[in-house]
Amino acid sequence: MRLRMAELSKLPQDMKVRILSRLPPKSLMRFKCVHRSWHVLISSPNFAAKHVSVSKHNKLSSTTTILFKRYVLDLNTDKREIVLSLFDLCHDNNCVDDDDHLNPLMEDLHVPQSMGLKRRDIWTGIEYIEIACHCNGIICLTDYRKRVVLCNPAIKEFNRLPVSSLALSSADIRPSGSSTAAVGFGCDLKSEEYKVVRILHSAREFKDNDMVIHPPKAEVFSLVTRSWKEIKTDNLGNESTNIWPDSTVCIYCKGNLYWRGHEEQKEYLDVSYSYTDEDNNSGDETFIFEDKERIIAFDIGSETFHVISFPNGYYYYHKVFGLWNDSIAVSTSWCSENPCIDIWVLDNIGGVKGSWINCLSIDPVVDIEFPLAFVGKSGQSLLVAVDRCVVILCDYITSKLKYLPINGVSLWNSQALFYVNSVVSVKGYTDCSDRIPNLVREA
Repeated sequence: MRLRMAELSKLPQDMKVRILSRLPPKSLMRFKCVHRSWHVLISSPNFAAKHVSVSKHNKLSSTTTILFKRYVLDLNTDKREIVLSLFDLCHDNNCVDDDDHLNPLMEDLHVPQSMGLKRRDIWTGIEYIEIACHCNGIICLTDYRKRVVLCNPAIKEFNRLPVSSLALSSADIRPSGSSTAAVGFGCDLKSEEYKVVRILHSAREFKDNDMVIHPPKAEVFSLVTRSWKEIKTDNLGNESTNIWPDSTVCIYCKGNLYWRGHEEQKEYLDVSYSYTDEDNNSGDETFIFEDKERIIAFDIGSETFHVISFPNGYYYYHKVFGLWNDSIAVSTSWCSENPCIDIWVLDNIGGVKGSWINCLSIDPVVDIEFPLAFVGKSGQSLLVAVDRCVVILCDYITSKLKYLPINGVSLWNSQALFYVNSVVSVKGYTDCSDRIPNLVREA
């Protein structure tokens, strides 16, 4: 073994990168101890970007990694504990119908209490954290108040971001609720800089019986400067309405972030009315405003927001963001206007807004209660969902179902995402002199 390591050390640098970039993160973390030069190589941002690119585009790989956030019950304390679990799924054509190839052994990762993330829901009393977004192997965790934590489960690395003054002031507005409306995380393809963006609730002003809701505020954290800065949100509203994100998972794709959202009236007249009586003959006019669903897009490079309409303008009961051949997509299903499952893909030809293309329409395989995540590539379209008390994996194209051995309580509060193993550090890189150009872009 020592001879083989010595021979590998003598290889040219580019050859070593090609060999090591095909190894799993756990092996690379061990190999950092072989030699100082190996430690420097594996820890460098250019190698991390190359490793991500290989992990994403390795056609020889026969596994898909799914990351679950689930709740497990501690029988000693009778308390629920939040666990992040990596689950490897075989999707080789030779084992499509063989459930024995589903590896029941998951690697669990517990979020340290020192991260200060867990908070109790004011209604249920259950502690919870949310996966807000993921990019190149890094997941972004938040309590939707002041705390944001970056984590790379593959190398078990955490980074708790500093609390910003803007987040503190927003927390004062909603002391008992969620001051953060949404959080996203991704990479600027031009500068190769990783950033966190946070959208915060703003103050509500009451004038007599009228309520005025001020536009959302937003800020960005850079892993290069390691500081927060407030940014403009001009595109998230006009004279009469504001655009608000829903507290759902954000999707990163090609330098942009996407959230589900809705358009909301900026001013509510006479808030004492909570409903409209259609039989009211008094002649009094009661103002009604119907929320309109929207998609909020954020260009990480220019740090600007954009608003996109949902495909066809339908109202969908189930909407799940995902990736389809490396493009942003949305799976819509189960409503009166559209009883089948539709996969819509954003072409991005016209910029961040682009246009929607319906690339797949099929009849539902099973009545799924809680869809969690989906991804489409290489002739497959995989959906992870909760059906009653079990977790299932459904291939839209082949209409085949598998029951995943995922245990836990309150499965409807679980989260899932299709994960890319990487060695990208959540601490950031301050020395960018050794980067190989376009590596992140290729990733």
